[in-house]
Amino acid sequence: MKNRMNNILVGLLWLLLVTLAASFWFNIRYGFNIFVAQHWQYLAYMQASNRPVATSFYVSIVVVLIIGVLGLYTLLQPRRRRITMPVMDTKKPDTPIQPVVQPMVQPAPVAEQPIAQAEPVVPAPQATAPTQSGLVRPPRLNIPTATITRAPTPHVPLSSTTPKAKIDPETEYADIHEIFTSAGFVYKGSPRIKNMQSSVIAIGADEVLWLGATGVKTSDMKVAIDTMRGVFMDTLEDIEININAFIIGAPDASENSEPSILQFATVDELRTYIMAHPNTLSDDDAENFDAYSAYIGTVIDYIGKI
Repeated sequence: MKNRMNNILVGLLWLLLVTLAASFWFNIRYGFNIFVAQHWQYLAYMQASNRPVATSFYVSIVVVLIIGVLGLYTLLQPRRRRITMPVMDTKKPDTPIQPVVQPMVQPAPVAEQPIAQAEPVVPAPQATAPTQSGLVRPPRLNIPTATITRAPTPHVPLSSTTPKAKIDPETEYADIHEIFTSAGFVYKGSPRIKNMQSSVIAIGADEVLWLGATGVKTSDMKVAIDTMRGVFMDTLEDIEININAFIIGAPDASENSEPSILQFATVDELRTYIMAHPNTLSDDDAENFDAYSAYIGTVIDYIGKI
């Protein structure tokens, strides 16, 4: 209904414009006012009395009619929107992947214990028997062996390298997906945008796109919004996509000063809001919506790789 009313108004405006232009042309060229009935009566009298009428007068009438009909056809025919699909570079880089070498943890140096110095032991004099040659054998010295004590080498535990379990958006955020599909929107996926895991991307009529996440910061959501708008500006011509963003359980919700990002404490609050603002799609917009849906699907595949 909205499109039909727009077509009627555009057609009336075009016919008014052509009529005013024709009136101006016939006035300055032939002194003929198309809005005065006496001028048309005089033209009929000249035709009935076989008086000559300039051929260019009839040619001008035909040209005006052709311009009016062609203009109406051009303005009222269905318009197809031009959507340029982004070209994804799927070529693998030729640079070989260098193995990641984890640094070795060196133990802290341990100061050596000073060697305990043994006190000199004065040997007890031993009685020696004189040899036949008259030489005396010297006494045997008893020197104790010094014990070297070393501190045990400390054991430094290595940091844990166990990877964290990844979240499956299809099962983790299934309740959020169900909210939008129940309200008439079309679910398009939950990609990771600039290291931010989204919980839902859904589209509706009039180029509306919902982008949501759970438990992320407002600054991360702003980066994701700017990334998607940059892709839209590079690939679309004269079409504006309205991005509606929201966060469930944002850690900085109390400090958030961004009015364009909706804040919800729980999934139930989101459900209440979306059900109050459902998607309505008319039969006249079905063809344009199919092209819009295909374009968003291509963008989601592309944006998850940048």
